Amino acid sequence: MNTTPREPQLPPPAVVDWLLEQNWSEMIPVTLIEYHGSLPHGMSQSKLYEYQLAFCEIGADTGCPVSFPIEALDALRKDRDARQSAG
Repeated sequence: MNTTPREPQLPPPAVVDWLLEQNWSEMIPVTLIEYHGSLPHGMSQSKLYEYQLAFCEIGADTGCPVSFPIEALDALRKDRDARQSAG
């Protein structure tokens, strides 16, 4: 029996499982985001590196795009696998 405690910063197991059930894209290496007009915190652009994207449906008519760094999804998968093996 696996008695290793879960990482405290992880969401509840049901949330982890729900997130992993979403249809995630392949790894996206880099995305450049340019801000025109209203510049957040004085930034003109930002970059996202090595992430995956999913569109999460919430209810019949609502949804939102969600992106996670590869490392975050790996941590969620590791948590799910450890819980499944603990049985």
